[in-house]
Amino acid sequence: MSTRGGRRKIHLLVVEDDADQRLLIERRLEGTDIKVRMAATGEEALRSLDGIDLILLDYRLPDMTGLDTLRGIREVDGPSVVMVTGMGSESIAVEAMRGGAIDYVVKDAAYLRSLPEIIERGWRQHDLARRAGRLQKLALVVGEAEDRESMLSEIVNGASELLGADACALAVPEDSGGVSVAAATSGGIEMSRELTPLVHQVLESRTIELLDRHLLVPLTKRDDESVGVLIVASHDAGSYSAEDVELARTFASFGAVALRKLRRQELEQALIDELQRTLQLRRDFINSVSHELRTPLACISGFSTTLLSYWGRLDTETVFSSIEKISHHALDLGKLVDALLDFGAVEQGRFQTEIEPVDLQTELQGVVEDLQPLLAERQVKLEVPPLQVLADRGLLKRVLINLLSNAVKASDAGSSITVRASAPDGVAEVEVRDEGVGLTAEEATRVFDPFWRSRSSVKAAKRGTGIGLTLVREYVRTMGGRVEVRSTPGKGSSFVFTLPMSR
Repeated sequence: MSTRGGRRKIHLLVVEDDADQRLLIERRLEGTDIKVRMAATGEEALRSLDGIDLILLDYRLPDMTGLDTLRGIREVDGPSVVMVTGMGSESIAVEAMRGGAIDYVVKDAAYLRSLPEIIERGWRQHDLARRAGRLQKLALVVGEAEDRESMLSEIVNGASELLGADACALAVPEDSGGVSVAAATSGGIEMSRELTPLVHQVLESRTIELLDRHLLVPLTKRDDESVGVLIVASHDAGSYSAEDVELARTFASFGAVALRKLRRQELEQALIDELQRTLQLRRDFINSVSHELRTPLACISGFSTTLLSYWGRLDTETVFSSIEKISHHALDLGKLVDALLDFGAVEQGRFQTEIEPVDLQTELQGVVEDLQPLLAERQVKLEVPPLQVLADRGLLKRVLINLLSNAVKASDAGSSITVRASAPDGVAEVEVRDEGVGLTAEEATRVFDPFWRSRSSVKAAKRGTGIGLTLVREYVRTMGGRVEVRSTPGKGSSFVFTLPMSR
């Protein structure tokens, strides 16, 4: 008789009024893992419950019946009881079992001979009931854990406590195809060459594996997907009984349910956070667009009002200057409207393209010439060899305009903007590099998000809607390429996009 993690004596209380019977019982149990304490009456039994695991309770006692004593034991939530009587009465057996006894035996000729087996059977029932109660408590503790780390810790510690293990660990599958230990008790379990393939096997088969010293139990979700494997280890070979396996299976199912619940809560919270972030971005976008629309509209309205009010009193130069400014702001307004229409088309998945062979060098030179007024205060360096790519001419021009405009906004007058192109591995690669403020690592991960603007842009009150680089990403993706940013704060940014080569 033992528990996992080491043998221990069972503390047995024998409640028997006959002195000869007490002596015979004591002799029969000598040399076993059973430490016997004796009581001759019900009252003495009720005073002797401390430290007792199991009670062998005679039905006939001088001061009260065994059933009365059993009720007293149950009232104080005492040890498990095996009722013993010299009469094979079914009614007494039924009353004893209803009163909370875990077993009922008759003092027949084989009673003393089979006493160790009776106690063994009673102990197993007691131990199973005790651990079933502990299982319920542990399941509640696991279910109430508020974060993944604490929940995993509760699962391994709970399994270790429930099964009396020397060590316990939870192995989980990785995206790479391997497995790793997500949580372990202080004893620790290493993923050895022997254990690793067994963990994979349990994950795939979703069945329990019982080895000499290890019990491997899958944590299986409702859809039969295994989210992990509980590994329980003992120093003793053959330590785990069928009851242990069933308890481990039940506890693992609680763990899987708790993990599924936690995962659902994490997803819900992530969705809430994403929704809040999107709503905030859209609010920022509305404010930004309102500002971007208001500026050219105010200028157009102002110069138009001036012309209408003072037409006859304005000289020719002032008139032409006002008309030029109206035209300039109208063009800005048109570009903004085009960008918003493009963004709407991208979101609705109705973006149309016309892919054809395009000379990259010619297109780049044409865009730089068209943007000469914008680039006048920058030193523009073109390092572009003749390359034939597959692209949509209109989208390619918009990509280049957006990236060059972004480089101007991010850098100071007099600094350099470099445009390079090459064709490593048969794919055209275009780089637009500036010497501006640069981006932090966090900003670089969000620079293509819709409506997002860097801290430096917001702080400097630079105009922009936060959709230009988002459109760049979508334009490039639509043409079969990809775009990325490489940036260092204070040293500038480099936007690189690829396009397929024309064969």
